[in-house]
Amino acid sequence: MHFSNSINHLLITLLVLIKLNQYQSVKIPFFDTIKCKFYECCQEPYLLRNYTKLENLLNEKLYGQPLVKSTLLTSIKGHLELKNPSKALVLSFHGSAGVGKTFVSQILAESLYLKGTKSNFFKFFIATKDFDLNQKIDLYKERLKKEIEQSVKLCEYSFFVFDEIDKIPIGLLDTIKTYIDYNHEIGGVDFRKSIFIFLSNIASKKINELNLENDRKNLPREEFKLDKFQELIIKDAYNNKGASEKGMFHSSIIDGWLVDYYVPFLPLERKHVKKCIKNELKNYNFNDKNYFKTKANHDIDEIAEEMTYEPSGMAKFSTSGCKRIPTIVRNFIKRKRYLINEEL
Repeated sequence: MHFSNSINHLLITLLVLIKLNQYQSVKIPFFDTIKCKFYECCQEPYLLRNYTKLENLLNEKLYGQPLVKSTLLTSIKGHLELKNPSKALVLSFHGSAGVGKTFVSQILAESLYLKGTKSNFFKFFIATKDFDLNQKIDLYKERLKKEIEQSVKLCEYSFFVFDEIDKIPIGLLDTIKTYIDYNHEIGGVDFRKSIFIFLSNIASKKINELNLENDRKNLPREEFKLDKFQELIIKDAYNNKGASEKGMFHSSIIDGWLVDYYVPFLPLERKHVKKCIKNELKNYNFNDKNYFKTKANHDIDEIAEEMTYEPSGMAKFSTSGCKRIPTIVRNFIKRKRYLINEEL
């Protein structure tokens, strides 16, 4: 009881200190040190910058994307290690469904923040949920400005992800132009150390066509040139007006050259799909302790055959990447009536 009362008194004292510290005339010695024992702060240990973790996760769990790995590692490290970057880092991820765009943004958050995707400094927007109605674009603009400014005031190393950019109202992205441009400060706040990432299916068809062209030349993915993909992504994103007035059509962040890298996510081959299946199977604690020695390889081949592939006559690239694999694997295990222990 005595210990519980002491904790309560300490928390009450801390709340009082927080209120007092809101007034500029009141300066409390060591306030930030005390506060950061209880709340997430924009400093170590809450900021990780764990590049080794990022590289390991990319190598272990992202398949068939050498351009993504090389571009992400160099751009993130280069940006965060600069004492005074000239602008916020802006990356635009493009590719079909299930090839790893959302996954990469999540593991990046896990590598940069102690609390990962649950960090107060990580913001994830989904166009069809957060910005679904064109007629509300003015409301969305004000909300977006407020959220970005509040987050960066809390931490200059904030990280913003915008998913389904191909479904965002045309013109909404231009709202963030000020925050990602070459501005030293805006209203006394420095946005240049923040990170913005866009995710979309824009130009996925063009990416797949160039990938197929390279594949027919027997060119390994490791030898693909980023600039070739970036050129076609920029043209497709800027010139194509999406359905229902959505997308990056004539966006000022494109013609203002504010996106640092347009990163292509390539379609996944059957061999990559099999790696996804194996990784998903590892999430199950099979009662048969020899499962991965005796049955796994056969099951992986069988599950891979349940996926659909393109193009016609070649059937090499998965039409849905690895997106359907968790459901297919779960149904396969039930169909086979494998015994699964509750805990791994």
